[in-house]
Amino acid sequence: MGTRRGLGSIRKLPSGRYQVRFTDPQGIRRTARTTFHTKAAAEFQLTTIRGEIESGTWHIDHTPQAGDLDPKTLTLRDLAAHWRSQQVSSKGLPLSPNTLNEYQRLIERVLAAFADQPIRQITRQHIEQWRAPEIKRAPNQAVKAYKHLKTLMTWAHKRSWIATNPCDIERGSAYTPTEPPAPTKEQVQIMLENSTGDFQAILALAAFGGLRKGEIFELRRKDFEIVEDQGERWLRVNISRGVIWNQGVQEVRRPKTEAGIRSLLLPLAASELLIKYLTRVPINPEALLFAKADNKHWGEYELNPIWRKVRAVANYPGRFHSLRTFAATEFAKANPTNQELMDRFGHRDIKTAMRYQRSTGRDVELLRRLG
Repeated sequence: MGTRRGLGSIRKLPSGRYQVRFTDPQGIRRTARTTFHTKAAAEFQLTTIRGEIESGTWHIDHTPQAGDLDPKTLTLRDLAAHWRSQQVSSKGLPLSPNTLNEYQRLIERVLAAFADQPIRQITRQHIEQWRAPEIKRAPNQAVKAYKHLKTLMTWAHKRSWIATNPCDIERGSAYTPTEPPAPTKEQVQIMLENSTGDFQAILALAAFGGLRKGEIFELRRKDFEIVEDQGERWLRVNISRGVIWNQGVQEVRRPKTEAGIRSLLLPLAASELLIKYLTRVPINPEALLFAKADNKHWGEYELNPIWRKVRAVANYPGRFHSLRTFAATEFAKANPTNQELMDRFGHRDIKTAMRYQRSTGRDVELLRRLG
């Protein structure tokens, strides 16, 4: 049986708790976000709401509905999972599995000390105590994790789930990681000379085309065309897809941005190598350029053992992805326009493109050009 109180009403639920309903300033009938153990508590809440409406201070309560997330007990792990379920890209599309997995990894591993802690109990002091040793042990990971934690806490604060954001450490996100070195031209040549078959072709695509691993492993015969010019044969690569591994499952996806869809010519030496390699690939347009025995994509397990051996011969300690840096640096020596540089490597802005370039030690050569 309900009890009306001017702008609202109270009714007892089958559970024995009391529910408050009221009409907001726009005439919309609303139900309070929580129920109350006693009728007196419900009446007090209704009186408070009525006073706020009459004074013009009432606003929509953005806390979750009863039966949904409860800010009082909401843990960082639950907050992070809920946040991930809500996020989309700049184009309104779901985030890629790799991006979502990375966010989850930060919670489960780097921020594990807070994962099962209610967010209202996480204080600035707790965060400072966690961050101090982490920034010394693994600064890049610590900064990534802190940035993600701050994003989550800001999101919670906007929804009034926490009173204040504890992530307010001065320069807490200030860290510039050391860029890994790119291999020299001599090291790339040694790696090519000590490679054969599939891996030699993969190396050529990475070092002279600047393709990403996922782009290389999803290449199919239909993605290549031979361009003849003045008696020379150039190989054009059309890139519109990539493969990613989501918890061990292969997924073929379009690039994150439209800039990733591109077409580029390979240098003559690389073109000659790849044209010869194509004669080993089935005529079927859908045939993968690099396929395992079960006709599935290559992955880290196929790539890494060979990469470690080949880079050791060349005395290069860096990552496979740094071949993309080598390609960008070499192409930049030809003095392309900013747009040509971004188009070739699939970047949306010149700032990102510049991160893939390194100094080449050509001081004497450049100074001679000045005369």
